[in-house]
Amino acid sequence: MSAQLTEKYNDIEVLKRKFLIKVAGLSNEQLNKIPADGGWSAGQTLYHCAFAESGTILVINNNLAENKINQKSDIGSVFRNILLVVFLKLPLKFKAPKQVSKVPEQISLEELQTYYDKNTAAFKRILNDLPAELEDKFIFKHPRSGLFNIDQTLNFVREHYLHHERQLNALL
Repeated sequence: MSAQLTEKYNDIEVLKRKFLIKVAGLSNEQLNKIPADGGWSAGQTLYHCAFAESGTILVINNNLAENKINQKSDIGSVFRNILLVVFLKLPLKFKAPKQVSKVPEQISLEELQTYYDKNTAAFKRILNDLPAELEDKFIFKHPRSGLFNIDQTLNFVREHYLHHERQLNALL
C-alpha cells in the first residue's frame, strides 16, 4: 500500500473515532432520538456512514474478485470526483442513494463500534493487498458519480463522513 493511501485512510479512521467519541456519553434513548424535523437520529446517521463505507468495500471486493479492475482512470473521473466532493462540502441536504438509505430504528453504540471496526479492518485489507499497478484503475462505482480509482474512492469516503459530521454536530 502506498504511503499516500495509508495517510488518506488514517484520516478517515480519525474521523470515525471522532464520531464515536462525540456520541460516547449519550444514552441509548438519546442516540436514537429522531429530531423534530423528522430526519435521522445520531445513531442512524452513524449507521448510514458505516453502511455506505461497507457498501464501498463490498463493491471493491466484488470487482477485485471478478477481476474487473482493468480500465485506467481518466480525466473524467477526476472531474466527477471533484464535483462529488464539492457537493458533499455544500451545506445542503441530499437524498441518500437508495442502496444506502435504509437505517435501523434503533442501534446501540456497541453495534456502531463493531461495525466501524469491521469496516476499518476490511478497508485496510483491501489497501494492504491492492497491487500498485491497480492504484490508477477504476475500482469503485459510486451510484451517482460513476467510476473512481482507489485514491478518488478514499476522497469520497472521507468527504462523505465530513458531510455527515455537520449533521451529527447539529443533532448533538
